[in-house]
Amino acid sequence: MNRRCNIDDCRNTARPGRHICHMHRHRIARHCDPHFTQWTVADDTDVQLIIAAQRPSSGLTRLERIKVALGFTENGLPASEIARILGVTERTVYRWRSEGFRQAA
Repeated sequence: MNRRCNIDDCRNTARPGRHICHMHRHRIARHCDPHFTQWTVADDTDVQLIIAAQRPSSGLTRLERIKVALGFTENGLPASEIARILGVTERTVYRWRSEGFRQAA
């Protein structure tokens, strides 16, 4: 018997003997929120502090890293320095720039 996940708007099949799918189970276990994704969460205060201080920071979500890279690019920082601060490769920064930051976010 295939059951649907009990989370609203989820079309995935629930795991055998469970009421939610694997994806939502993982999100609840890891983030305590079944709708959490790294693309929708960004703390603008942290982003502005990192841009102002130009300091390395770990634990940023993907969206926060892209916003910080955008801020550094607007301030004229080279891609190699942005990559060092964000902990990504220089190529990633160039890729974000070529795709446009809006499309990457």
